[in-house]
Amino acid sequence: MRLSILVCIAALALGCQPRDERPGMWVRGEPVEQRVDDWSFTGEVDEIFIETRSWYGLPHSTTIWCVEHDGRLFIGSYGNEKKAWEENVARRPEAKLAIQGRTYAVTVTPVTDPDLSEALDARYARKYDMREVFGEALPDWWYYEVTQ
Repeated sequence: MRLSILVCIAALALGCQPRDERPGMWVRGEPVEQRVDDWSFTGEVDEIFIETRSWYGLPHSTTIWCVEHDGRLFIGSYGNEKKAWEENVARRPEAKLAIQGRTYAVTVTPVTDPDLSEALDARYARKYDMREVFGEALPDWWYYEVTQ
């Protein structure tokens, strides 16, 4: 019993980054203080981590996909129900991204422009083989813009 309590305390103290589909808490990396004006370097990055704040105050992190469009960074989500990170940014749009060992303090806002959403659909389809991942029944996607 004592060992399991110590393991839980250590996990909370150290935090744990997400891994594949398993969520985590804090993300780690070298903080990037300067503003990023061109996110095109993410074009070759398949997965990134996002850390948001849960309603009860603890961090929640998960693995997500991203695309760059005209130098701007966008993240997406799919499915019939909003993910925990989406609910968290709806309450508090400040988040942290971990990309290739570096962390970025960002603000995440929903994309409401249907033309931009269509362009992002095309970007996601080019970057990720959606048919291989989802088959013929492609789910609807929601997109969010990342700003600093």
